[in-house]
Amino acid sequence: MDISLISRSFELHKQGMGSYSKMLYESIKDEKDFNIKLISQDNSFFQRDSPYDYLFFDIFEVPLKLRTSDVYHALSPLESFYLNSKKSIVTILDLIPIKMFEMGYTSLQSKLIKKFFEKAIKKAIKSQEIVAISEETANDLNIYFGVDIDEIHVVRTSIQQNFTPLNKKHDIFTIGTVSHLNNRKRVDILIKAFLKADIQNSRLLIGGKGPELDNLKRLSKNDSRIEFLGFIPDEKMNEFYNSLDVFVFPTIMEGYGLPIVEAMACGKQVITLDDALIPMDIKNKTHISSNLSNDLKEMNFDSDIKNNLKFANKHSPENMKKDMVKIYRNIH
Repeated sequence: MDISLISRSFELHKQGMGSYSKMLYESIKDEKDFNIKLISQDNSFFQRDSPYDYLFFDIFEVPLKLRTSDVYHALSPLESFYLNSKKSIVTILDLIPIKMFEMGYTSLQSKLIKKFFEKAIKKAIKSQEIVAISEETANDLNIYFGVDIDEIHVVRTSIQQNFTPLNKKHDIFTIGTVSHLNNRKRVDILIKAFLKADIQNSRLLIGGKGPELDNLKRLSKNDSRIEFLGFIPDEKMNEFYNSLDVFVFPTIMEGYGLPIVEAMACGKQVITLDDALIPMDIKNKTHISSNLSNDLKEMNFDSDIKNNLKFANKHSPENMKKDMVKIYRNIH
């Protein structure tokens, strides 16, 4: 069976889309009789981490790179425009462009992305099979676009299998986060809370790069306890999570929130914020904070580490493969 996987990226560090696409490919690549072709922006001339470059890839590059396949799997709605609906599968990670717009993020760029995304969703839901990565996304598709819940396959993504608790003891109370540093991730809230808490013998580690990096550094006021680690290679992520006492994910909205699951796989306490829109079956496993500075100062973040570890370990390539192979064979 020839399967074309079409995605913005198949690199783990390219945000949630890259992680999902990479882990899907890794989970199915050795399946007997699967011949998998990858189509992505990874080898494109336009790779400047810009939404406009991504739109150029979807509109102009994808149709040029498509080859004859038995099954086409668009790993986001934006890649589904040129696919034969009868031979296609679409994965929908989230409806963030629409929901963020409703929350007041109404810049010209946001308006353009929302409009294009809505058109893409309307095309995508005509696909033979629809995959959502969480019950939350499935419900959103039902609410916003009238898709019957029974027609949506909910398949959790896998995480890397090198995440494991190392049970290290730390001399310094260490708080950390990692993400693409943009406005939606709200790392500024974490920095302000850390400075306000002013905890003795503590430090804050911030991993990742992004357009907000310089602003966040200014906000940190050259405090020596705050360290910006930059891009953390995949092989160093387990070490990063295990260097922490608590992982804080202050994002306003996520389709899933894989860093939360990765931190849980390392046996770490996780804090999210009370106003964050994160799938509730994940968010409810974290400590949900309404006063972050106080919770950090009082070290008030008691969650069920043992059960969270079991939950994280369900995010395996084997489970993802089992569910996805059924879908591929059903369409072929």
